[in-house]
Amino acid sequence: MPEIKVVQKRNNTTEVTISGELTIYEAQSFFTEHIQPLTIQQQLNLKLAKLTEVDTAGIQVLIMLLNKAQELTASIRIISLSVAIKDYCELFQLHHYFTVTKDKVKSNSGENP
Repeated sequence: MPEIKVVQKRNNTTEVTISGELTIYEAQSFFTEHIQPLTIQQQLNLKLAKLTEVDTAGIQVLIMLLNKAQELTASIRIISLSVAIKDYCELFQLHHYFTVTKDKVKSNSGENP
C-alpha cells in the first residue's frame, strides 16, 4: 500500500507526498481512503519522488487528484517526480500532466532582465 503524507500549511497550501507502490492492487482503496476525502487549499504541492512503482491505475489516481485540485480552482505545483512516473510520462506522453514546476529565480541586482 502506498503511503501518503498530507500537510496543510498556513499559507493556504496543501502539500501531498506519496511514496511506495501505486498499482492496480492498491489504486481503488488508496483513492477511496485518501484522495476522495482530501481537503485541498488554494495551492496543491505534490511530491512524488518516492513513488517506487506505478502502473496505469496508479497514474489514473494521480490524474484524478490533479483534476480534483483543478475543480477546486487550486493551483498545482509538482515538486518532484520519481523515475517510475518519468518513464510513464515518456512512454505515454503525459508530460502535460506531470511536469515539475520550476521556481522563478529572483534577481537581487534590482535590474530588469
